[in-house]
Amino acid sequence: MRAAHLKALRMSPSPATSVYRLNQPLAFDIQSGPFKADPMPTFAAMRAAGPVVPIKVAFLGRAWVTTTHAATLAMVKDNSLFVQEGRHAGKSGVAGFQWWMPRSLKALADSMLQKDEPDHRRLRKLVDGAFARRDILAMRGNIDRIADGILDGFEGRDTVDLAAEFSRRLPLEVICDLLGLPHEDRSAFADLARRALSVTSAVGMVLAMGALGRMVDYIRGQVGAARRDPRPGRIGDLVHAEEAGDRLDESELLSMIGLLLIAGFETTTHLISDSVWALEQHPDQKAWLLADPGSRMERAVEELARFTTPVQSTKPRYVARDTEFFGQPLRRGELILSLIAAANADPAEFEHPEELRLDRFPNPHLVFSSGVHFCLGQQLARVETQAALTRLYARFPDLTLAAPDRIEWIERLGMRGAKALPLRLNAAARRLAA
Repeated sequence: MRAAHLKALRMSPSPATSVYRLNQPLAFDIQSGPFKADPMPTFAAMRAAGPVVPIKVAFLGRAWVTTTHAATLAMVKDNSLFVQEGRHAGKSGVAGFQWWMPRSLKALADSMLQKDEPDHRRLRKLVDGAFARRDILAMRGNIDRIADGILDGFEGRDTVDLAAEFSRRLPLEVICDLLGLPHEDRSAFADLARRALSVTSAVGMVLAMGALGRMVDYIRGQVGAARRDPRPGRIGDLVHAEEAGDRLDESELLSMIGLLLIAGFETTTHLISDSVWALEQHPDQKAWLLADPGSRMERAVEELARFTTPVQSTKPRYVARDTEFFGQPLRRGELILSLIAAANADPAEFEHPEELRLDRFPNPHLVFSSGVHFCLGQQLARVETQAALTRLYARFPDLTLAAPDRIEWIERLGMRGAKALPLRLNAAARRLAA
């Protein structure tokens, strides 16, 4: 019924829908710091303009974006109309990649996320088992121990940068454990990843080329080491993974491990920091959660994920054929992104979406996308965030934002996260001492 309803919406748009052309993009900003600090007014204006509108975005140029929950869900589920590979839409290469981008980036990014069926299904089968829900849930005790170990280092300190010292370290340690990376390499890898993922412009891309190249070399070295000396961890599993006689070739191994390393900690890094930021902005919701975190945390993290939506959009796709989609004529070969964050703020789907309601249920958010490209690591991100918030607030329940009015946001397309999140750890104790 849901699929039929979406199809009806797509084919029978409201007569009030404005018709746009891609060569006349609307002037919406979805990348700057001011937008990231308060994106919901922009999303409301975009939805008012239509469920599918053209804008101009960094690196990509002109592209269509979906602005409503219905249009976004319809797009991510239709992998025959919206495709990753240019050959299925009269183009060359992969949607979103330019000829001038460094070879190292293409090597890392040529993963199953950029594949259409049947290649996507083939690659996904080889790694799905590594992220089975039961196995991820069984990791909770180890994740708690890692979190507690990091938090031990906060004792006796007045302030910390949560983003750098906790939100990034925890998921990095977890994904490195999962993959079986040597402990002595993790600090250096974290620095490489930070530099490689800080790209917000073409100039930044050039500056990041060295870090990207070293990251590819590092992953290649780990694959070689796992071949020579089998060891625990998913890298070893992937080297020997086989599904119905099929195995990953060298380039597929590099891109798959790069995907797991980068996606395995960057998204969760921002979800943890953004969640703490949101809770500290809403003390009534924080108090409700901390009154019974054991029974409330799981639902709360779903709402925190919806409210902050760290991954704001999907990767771009090509339109595979001329069509009409939610009232907009789309042409074969045009680029389109689903704006997940706008979908998660759609009042047609969520009552008062601008409000943080930790007990919101049901909560059909699209934080982890949907369809065949839904997030492989969604269960890991959920469990890590639940553990991070539980352990952090158990240790420092009175923490506060040190500079709530001076938070700088990452100005990168498709990602919402604070560059730094300074916290005062024992604010209540300080107030009593004064």
